[in-house]
Amino acid sequence: MDAYSPLKQIKVLDLTVLLPGPYCTMLLAAMGAKVLKIENPKSGDLMRVMAPGTFSYLNAQKELLSLDLKSEPGREIFFALARECDVVVEGFRPGVAARLGVDFDSVTQANPSIIYCALSGYGQQGPYAELPAHDINHMGVAGLLAISGDPASGKPEYPYGPQYSDMIGALFGANAILASLLGRGPDAEAHFLDISLTESAGMLVMPRYLDFLQRGGPPKEEFMRRGPYEVFETRDHKFLTLGIVEDHFWVNFCNAAGLSELAHDPELQGWNARNRQAQRLKPVLEQAFKQRDREQWLEILRDADVPVAPVHGLDQWAEDPQLLARGFFRPGAQGVNSPAAMPHLPLPGQAGAAEAAEPDMPLGRDTEKWLQAQGLDSREIASLREQKVI
Repeated sequence: MDAYSPLKQIKVLDLTVLLPGPYCTMLLAAMGAKVLKIENPKSGDLMRVMAPGTFSYLNAQKELLSLDLKSEPGREIFFALARECDVVVEGFRPGVAARLGVDFDSVTQANPSIIYCALSGYGQQGPYAELPAHDINHMGVAGLLAISGDPASGKPEYPYGPQYSDMIGALFGANAILASLLGRGPDAEAHFLDISLTESAGMLVMPRYLDFLQRGGPPKEEFMRRGPYEVFETRDHKFLTLGIVEDHFWVNFCNAAGLSELAHDPELQGWNARNRQAQRLKPVLEQAFKQRDREQWLEILRDADVPVAPVHGLDQWAEDPQLLARGFFRPGAQGVNSPAAMPHLPLPGQAGAAEAAEPDMPLGRDTEKWLQAQGLDSREIASLREQKVI
C-alpha cells in the first residue's frame, strides 16, 4: 500500500536555521510537502558546522537553495518562489524579516493567500520580543527550569538533553500550519502565525502549574518531591525507572520487592502521601534495588504488573526491542557515515519518514534547478553566482 502523503500538493519556503524551524518544516516534509530550504550563500545554516549529522537529518527531504535575501536580485527570486508556495516559515528575531523585505506584509503582496509562520523566542510583541535568546532562556521564562532538577536542592536547573522549547515550538508551529491549511477555503486569505517558543514551553509546564496553584504555591522541595516515582540504580550499576502513581501498583511493587510491610502502611496510601514520605521511602527503595541486577528486577516487576522500564544510554536505545518492534528504528543508509540506526518520525502510514543522512548535502545544491524552473538561463545563473546572490 502506498504511503499516505496528505501534503503532497503543498509547497513550503523555509527561511529557518538551527533547530526549531528546520524541525517544523521537517515534519511538513514528512507529510509529503515539498520544502525549499533557503540558506545564506556566504555562511549557510550554522547547524552544518555545529552538528552536521543533525543538519542532514533535519533537512534530508528538502530542496536546498542558496539565496542572498539582502540583495535586490535575491529578493526578486524569493518573491517569484513565494508566489508558487503555500507556506513561508521564518525564524528571524522580530523585525529582521521586515528589514530584509520578506516580512508577512511584503509576502502577501506577492501571494495574497500565503500562510506565514514566524517562529521566535518570545513572540512578535512584548518587552522581550527583540532580545536574543536560546532554549535555556525560553525555558527559564516559561517556568520549566524552576521545576527541573533535584527537588531537595530547591535550585532551578537546566535539564541538559532535549531542547524542549525549540522542539515543542516546532510542533506548535507545524500544528498551526496544518490547521490553517485545513481551514483554507476557495478564496483563501493570508494567515500570519506568531509562534513563541517560550509560550510553547509554557504549555509543557501547565499541568504542574495548575497543581501548584491548587496546592497553595508550595516550595519546590515539597511540590516536586517524589516517592516511588524515580530513577533507581541496581546491583550491576545500571538504572531503571519506577513509575508508581496508583495504589494498586504500589501494593504490587511492595509484595514483589519483599517490602510487603509497606503495602498497606496508612502513611503511604495515595500519590500525595507517598510523595510526602519521599525522604523516608527513598533510602529504603535504593537499598532494595541494589540487591538484584536490573534484568532480574525488570522480570520480577513486570511479572507483578508494576510500571518499570530500563534507562537506556544513547548507545543502547536503538536496540530496545519495543522500539525495534514498532519500526521506530531502521538501519542507516548503506555506505553512509551515519549512526547504525535512524529513528522514524511517529507518523504511521505517511510518506517521508525522516531519512538517514545523505552522503552529500552541499550549500545551494538545488538552486540552479529551481532558477531554471523560474525561466533563468545559464548566463543569468552564472551572473547571479558571480554577484554572490546565490
